[in-house]
Amino acid sequence: MFARLIVIAAACAASACGMTPSRPADPAIDVDARFSTAIPAVAGEETAQRAWWRSAVAGPLATALDTTLQRSPALRRALADVDTARAELREARSNRGPRLLASADAGLQKASSDTRRSSRSAAVDGSLPIDANGALADRERAARQTLAAASADAEQLRSDLARDLLLAVVDLAEARQRRALLDRQTASTDRQLQLVELRFTQGLASSVDVLQQRDQLAALRQQVPLAEFDALRAANTLRRLGGLSPATASGLERDTLPALDPGYATLRPRDLLQRRPALRAAQSRLEAADARFAAALADRWPTLSLSAGVLTRTLSGDVTTLVDAAIDAALTLFDSGNKIAIAERRRAQLAAAGQQLLADWVDSVIDADTLLHEANSLDRRLALSAQRLETAQALLRAAQRRYERGVSDYLPVLSALTGLQQQQRDDLALQAALGRTRVRLHHALGYVPDGGGT
Repeated sequence: MFARLIVIAAACAASACGMTPSRPADPAIDVDARFSTAIPAVAGEETAQRAWWRSAVAGPLATALDTTLQRSPALRRALADVDTARAELREARSNRGPRLLASADAGLQKASSDTRRSSRSAAVDGSLPIDANGALADRERAARQTLAAASADAEQLRSDLARDLLLAVVDLAEARQRRALLDRQTASTDRQLQLVELRFTQGLASSVDVLQQRDQLAALRQQVPLAEFDALRAANTLRRLGGLSPATASGLERDTLPALDPGYATLRPRDLLQRRPALRAAQSRLEAADARFAAALADRWPTLSLSAGVLTRTLSGDVTTLVDAAIDAALTLFDSGNKIAIAERRRAQLAAAGQQLLADWVDSVIDADTLLHEANSLDRRLALSAQRLETAQALLRAAQRRYERGVSDYLPVLSALTGLQQQQRDDLALQAALGRTRVRLHHALGYVPDGGGT
């Protein structure tokens, strides 16, 4: 009878093996890929081992960034998830270790003949799983990779917060500089208005010249509330990311645009797999999915465990000690295809994780490549903007001289003044846009965390 059961079990196992899902192919990442434009290199490659915001900015601003990141409620929440994943790894490791269980009891019996019998017993039971099919090791590997993914997710959040904080710093500085520029332009336009009104009283200017200059002054003053609101919104963004109330200073406020390093660590697209925390997290999730798939396959095979126990019993003074040991084995003979279905589900999850890694990598490479071109474009546009500023200033001086000499009317002066003021605002906007692009590019190229992880 026992031999027949063994034959049946072997036949069922062989049948299950015939339906084993195959492991999907690895994601096809092009390790020879190149960016379509060169990356401006830093002076030294040591910055490749530093957080990108410590390379992008320096001095008090970098220190304030680190302080704000430490206060961030969102980052603290992510670090709590890392602690949870670490505890789950310890739990998976403990499932592979031995277990001891101690128990004891005492009792008193009284028969009708007034005879009393006392009993006491103490036992120690132990068990040790034998990971013959490797399922426990695979589950521990899955937990380890889940911890690695949680750590990488926390690093990615830290990087994202640093990016958002620096973008808000640029936004606030731009708004404040725009307000200061509007104040200077308003003062200049007001002086021009006084001059035109004086010339009007002398019969040297028309009422149209006065009205045009007043309209120009009103247009400038109309932009002041918008600049003030933009500054307030950027300051509140800094407070929100740092977990502060609206009345509290974040320590990141600046009146001028921050100086951002235009150089980056030299790398290739494949290097992003290690430098982008989000891609490291995707790789860890792929490894975890692979481990779960392997565990699902291993679950189809027998499970073994070793157990032993010692029981000491005392009954009315009679002491008895029992010692037992056993090897337990279990094999599922028929489960209506449940374990195969689980393995197929794990296989589909593994395939999805691989394709997600490939999609994330492609997105990261394209994002970085686009930002490289955007930074180059803004550099060229700023150079042209500087030339236009010089031309606009020269044009205004020439128009003013012609007007003062009575060679031309006031319209060329007004037109030149309007053009100069608009060019000054455009130049400031381009400088801020370049700052934002450099922040995003530093963030897109990633970094290797200090100490190798969270």
